[in-house]
Amino acid sequence: MGGVDLGVLGPFEVRLDGEPRDVGGPRLRTLLAVLVAEAGHVVSVPALGRALWGERPPAHADRTVRTYLSRLRGTVDHGLILTRSPGYVLHVTPQALDATRFEQLAAEGRRALAAGEPAAAREHLATALGLWRGRAYEEFGDVEILRAEGMRLDRLRHSAVQDRIDADLATGEDAGLVAELEALTAAFPGHERLWAQLMTALYRAGRQGDALEAFRRARHGLITASGVEPSPLLTQVHRQVLAHDAGLLATHARTVVTIPDDALAAGEHALLEDGDLRTSREHFETAYLRAERAGDTDALARAVLGLGGVWVHEHRTAAASASLLTRLRCAQQAVDPASVLGLRLQSRLAAELDYEEGTHDRILAMTGRTRAAGDPVAHAEALSLAHHCLLGPDHTQARRALATELVGVSGRSGRRTDLVMGVLWDTVDLFLAGDPHAERRLGELQDLLSERKHLAAGFVADALGVMLAIRAGRFAEAETGAQACAELGQAAGDFDALGWYGAQLVAIRWFQGRLGELVPVLDGLMHSPTLSPIDNSYYAALAVAAASSGDRRTAAGALARLCGDDLGTLPRSSTWLISLCGAAETAYLLDDRATAARIHELLGPFAQLPAMASLGIACFGSVHYPLGTTALTAGDPDRAVAHLRAAVRHNLALGHWPAVVFSRRRHAEALHRRGGPGDSAAADRELAAADEEARSYTAPSITGR
Repeated sequence: MGGVDLGVLGPFEVRLDGEPRDVGGPRLRTLLAVLVAEAGHVVSVPALGRALWGERPPAHADRTVRTYLSRLRGTVDHGLILTRSPGYVLHVTPQALDATRFEQLAAEGRRALAAGEPAAAREHLATALGLWRGRAYEEFGDVEILRAEGMRLDRLRHSAVQDRIDADLATGEDAGLVAELEALTAAFPGHERLWAQLMTALYRAGRQGDALEAFRRARHGLITASGVEPSPLLTQVHRQVLAHDAGLLATHARTVVTIPDDALAAGEHALLEDGDLRTSREHFETAYLRAERAGDTDALARAVLGLGGVWVHEHRTAAASASLLTRLRCAQQAVDPASVLGLRLQSRLAAELDYEEGTHDRILAMTGRTRAAGDPVAHAEALSLAHHCLLGPDHTQARRALATELVGVSGRSGRRTDLVMGVLWDTVDLFLAGDPHAERRLGELQDLLSERKHLAAGFVADALGVMLAIRAGRFAEAETGAQACAELGQAAGDFDALGWYGAQLVAIRWFQGRLGELVPVLDGLMHSPTLSPIDNSYYAALAVAAASSGDRRTAAGALARLCGDDLGTLPRSSTWLISLCGAAETAYLLDDRATAARIHELLGPFAQLPAMASLGIACFGSVHYPLGTTALTAGDPDRAVAHLRAAVRHNLALGHWPAVVFSRRRHAEALHRRGGPGDSAAADRELAAADEEARSYTAPSITGR
């Protein structure tokens, strides 16, 4: 496709062999723009329909989308748009898209800057920024996916501008920087890196007083807006100005403001204050490489700890995970094991190893060591990491104790992120336990986040909001919220964004009675390299979706992969309960009595819990429901009736109205099968109640098999 050139960094344009090509009206342009934004990735027909009509598509929307795509193929190169189940994919070389060229050049510039080659960096960055002709995807502001992609590219552009300014300062190209930086700090008053660059440029221009005044304005703005003092990134430049530090006048290969010397502080600020995983990774990677070259073991240790992120196993691909473990071990060997850095490295390494193996002994032992050592930062990190390794259903009380202790330790660590994580974990624990006060705790978390955003925690809070909308039967709201939540997760750099969106969509379609629609999507998600190595829920989801749609072969295969030699060997992860719930429903639909009996045995100790995924992001109702279902499959209607009656009661307590409807209908089926005195009348009453409750949220009528 060498003759195709696609421009999104300004007015959307298509060129074929250098000549502009009119691709048609607004809807055709929108469809092509969505495919461009997802170049190389399949976009489903329903997703393309949502881009055109939002959540209220017209009748025969899928057919209309396919008609539009046929027209587009006739306008542009026919081989540009390929049909790939469940939709279409744009097939172009990376160089055909100006946004891709920009990202590659900006990355090359950043690497050159980190390597101490500012002249080369300046050339790459100036070329990258020269590709911009206006706002990215600006004409598609009402299309959510394109608005989000435009925002992402704008953020990258902003970072590239700051990198170019660092390169200008490092090469002595100072002319005009003061005016540019005055405008930028006015537009982005919370960006400390820009203020540091402005202070440096002012000092070089012989305006020391103005440089100090710039610091005063920056500090006043930060305290007024966020209640925080300037970070080390800014205070270092302030001290240099006060001391008439000749380093601020240097114009040799060493950069002056942020990269590489302040990348560590910038990374810690992004991670610990903003919860911005994506930005922090970029800074920590720069800091790690610089520390490695300089032989600075303390900086190396801090950088690799930062690369670990907020969660455990944040680097999901096998290669990324292996790289982090190697770096952790190297850093650990270079520092005193009894030091605070040594304890923090040992805790992170213990948690990473435990998580991959589905265990927790190493990290719990480390919480004892950090508690005894008395350093609040090391102990807070160990507590949070240990909590993440204990998300299975066996450790409800242990998790609560860890979260409560973390909230207490946060008062001594002085780090906002420790308080945020403590409240977040406590909120998650309450939801996972089915506690009636869980929503009250979520409100406290949301209040904390409203004071200042923390992207990683905000992603979890929003996901919990989606879960509550599903419980209330507000499916359209939940689906819109799930999409917005996924975009927030992607913006934060959280690799769970896609997986969580999939889980939320499974819950919505399950309670809508439309799970069979997701078979192609689930088949792809099941093999995603960014899924946790101990997450088996997508095998279960595919199995029940295929069984629901009548595809017994696919269902049986997915169930067999899930079960292995024995279901009892599955890791007790944060998705264990819902994996078994999906297996229970599949066994019911396939009439697999042996599997149903084994599931019943495994789920029995957790009957009082809600079946929830991960950090409470999707709820499938009371565990009594799959217990009743497996009893029904195994031919024990008495036990089925008891469990399903309890499921109705528990789901009412959860306020999970779709699950109430499902459990009432399954309870009615169990009563009919039992056929005792009064069972038929009781079943009719249950069905009548289910229909009445279903009408309150327009749920479809679902009748057992």
